Amino acid sequence: MADQKYFYQDGYSEQEEKKLKRYEEWAQKSLEEVKEGVIDGSLSEEQYGAFSIEFWKDESLIWTCLKAEHDIEIVFNHVRKFLWRDKEFVLGAMSERWYYPRTSIEFQDQEFNYFDFIHESLKSDEDVVSALSKLKNIESS
Repeated sequence: MADQKYFYQDGYSEQEEKKLKRYEEWAQKSLEEVKEGVIDGSLSEEQYGAFSIEFWKDESLIWTCLKAEHDIEIVFNHVRKFLWRDKEFVLGAMSERWYYPRTSIEFQDQEFNYFDFIHESLKSDEDVVSALSKLKNIESS
């Protein structure tokens, strides 16, 4: 039994080392290099913590991640909070372009809700409510 314990510990530390190396690879990258990594598939959602959180202020990174079909909820969880107060950003994030491919049963089972992200000040905004209604119509069709 003791041999197995050490085997699992060695396997775990080897896995952790690989993860750290992947993180180190992205830690010093520029915003443009990070976007290129998303586009070419060398950077995944698991590596979001490896680069500067300041990059999540840049809408182009967010759109790049969504275009690459990264998990919408993981992407939105990394978006800097102040962007969720910006009506233009919110309406862009609620675009059919990102939402429509995610109307599958698997996606609906995740109970994704834009209101989990949108700032209180915009939740009753006429345009935001209209955009959400439009998405709900897509979902039910």
